[in-house]
Amino acid sequence: MKPFSDNIIFFDTEFTYLDAKVGELLSIGMVKPLGEELYIEFEYSGEPHPWVIKNVLPYLTQEKTSVEDARTQISKFVGESKPYLMAYVNQFDAIFWYQLFGDPMAHPAFWIPMDFASILFAEGIDPNSMGHDAFFSDLGIDKSAFNSHNALDDAKLLMQTYYAFAKKAE
Repeated sequence: MKPFSDNIIFFDTEFTYLDAKVGELLSIGMVKPLGEELYIEFEYSGEPHPWVIKNVLPYLTQEKTSVEDARTQISKFVGESKPYLMAYVNQFDAIFWYQLFGDPMAHPAFWIPMDFASILFAEGIDPNSMGHDAFFSDLGIDKSAFNSHNALDDAKLLMQTYYAFAKKAE
């Protein structure tokens, strides 16, 4: 499988609640193809969902960043090239990304977010494959090297998986 573009950034977000009307962004992790990384944790005020308290909050150990500072850091990291954003399942990641920038057209990336689950589906593979260890084993990826539900680790795992999958599909 030859990707349409190499101008891509892999990203993941963690948030307080799946309901975007209630949830707040907790963290974002971004990785460029050559390995350059950005990780930001956010200030939040609402009560997180109990699942988030147990599975996400333990990984949030860095200094918290304001939305304004995060926008500046992300814009600098992304640059002027309007890269494609790739998430595993982007429905939630994209919503919180757009909320972060306040306007779906006022962010520094290409306006259509990509999602790896749809690529899997189009290739005839279960789109929930990243939830199964056998999928990673088949691609030669050691999933245990990553902390699940840490936005940066999830973005790095996605990048490795994407390129291993593309190579295998050639």
